[in-house]
This record gives sequence, structure tokens and C-alpha cells, in this order.
Amino acid sequence: MLDSFLQSFDYLTIISFLAFLITLINTLFYKYFTDQRLIKRLKEDIKKLREKMNKSKGDQNKQLKIQQEMMEKNMQVMKQSFRPMIYTILPLLLIFAWMSANLVYEPIMPGEEFEVVAVLSESFTESLDMVELSTDLEITGSSQEGVFKSWFLRGEEGVHLLEVSGPGFSEEKEVLITPNKDYSAPVSSFDGSLKEIRVEHDLVRPFGTFSLFGWRPGWLGSYILLSIFFSLVLRKLFKVN
Repeated sequence: MLDSFLQSFDYLTIISFLAFLITLINTLFYKYFTDQRLIKRLKEDIKKLREKMNKSKGDQNKQLKIQQEMMEKNMQVMKQSFRPMIYTILPLLLIFAWMSANLVYEPIMPGEEFEVVAVLSESFTESLDMVELSTDLEITGSSQEGVFKSWFLRGEEGVHLLEVSGPGFSEEKEVLITPNKDYSAPVSSFDGSLKEIRVEHDLVRPFGTFSLFGWRPGWLGSYILLSIFFSLVLRKLFKVN
């Protein structure tokens, strides 16, 4: 069901829907599994204590007493918040696990050029010329620098095998080429002279070219921004303290 949902919509729609759904669940549980009257009273008391704190500048003893009282009331608010969290934490963790496995990277499309990087140990830098890549994909170019050797590839849709070999090692990694929103794990790690085989993917940018002071949010940043927006709207709508 989730895979069908993933393929049917663009990334922004998917993340917006999940952010709204998760925020709605959290808001409803917080409203109906907490004592809203108590929380409202505690928050009003904390506000008054802050005003007292500002008026008592210079009187350290009085400020310490006010701080202690504020901490006690904040602890009561936190205790109320933990109650709905017990019911929502597991399903939310499952949703986040699915999001982090499916919404981080763009897929490699059929016919699209992509880069594969082999990361070698420091002791192997002088033997990079001896490191080779075997695959059924078309190799369009290669480069090497420091502990890195890269190949540029393209190919048809499907699961393809990459074999990186050199003196004393030979390791394999799968790469998925697909028009769907799917990908194999981008990085495989190994012990020995070959440390990693890394398939370079573009990161998902749900807002496209939109930039916030130079920052282009990925799936997590987009989710956080949308959750803050939905939380402000839903808390007002459901009159949550």
C-alpha cells in the first residue's frame, strides 16, 4: 500500500500528506490524552512567574525561588506531554523508518549517467590504476584522485551488479536503475583495502529549486517545516493548549 502511494504522487505531496497525518495524530492524542485545563492553568502560572522574574531583577534569592517554582510547573506540563507520546511513539517511528528508506534519494533513471565511487585505504593510493570495475553497464568515463576512483555509467532499467577488484580484493554491489521512486542502498562498506563502494544519487528536494538563505531542504527539512505549519494550524483549530 505504501509503495503504491509512493509511486502515485510527487515527493512534495507525499511528505505534505505524511506531515499533516502525523501532526494531526499528535495533536488529537495530545488534546484528548492530557488534562487541557491543567495545562492551560500551568502555562498561565508560568507566564505570571516570568513576569515576576523580570520585576525582581537584582533580588537573587527571590529569583531562585521563582525559578524553582517555574521548573516544578514545567515538569508537570512535561508529564502531561509524555502520556500521549507513549501511544504514538511506535507507529511514528515506523513511518519515519519508511520515510528515511524511501524519500532520501532520487532514483537512477534508465539512460541517465551516474557515478560510482570506490574508496580505498590510504596505503592503496599508489595502486589506483590497478583497481577495475566489471559490470554489464556502459562505462562512459573514469577518474581518480587521492583514495577515490570513480566511474561514470549508464544503462537499461533493472538490477545490475558492480564488481570492484584490485590486488587482494574483489567486492560486489548492486545498483538499481528504475523510473520508479526506488533505489538500492547507496553505500556498501567493506574491511580491507577497499573501504566503500558508493553509488552517487541526487538528494530528494521536495521544494525543487526553492532556497531558504541558500538552504534547499531535503525530505527531513521539508517535513519539519511542513509539520511546524500544520501544528500551528491544527492546534488553533482544535483549541489545544
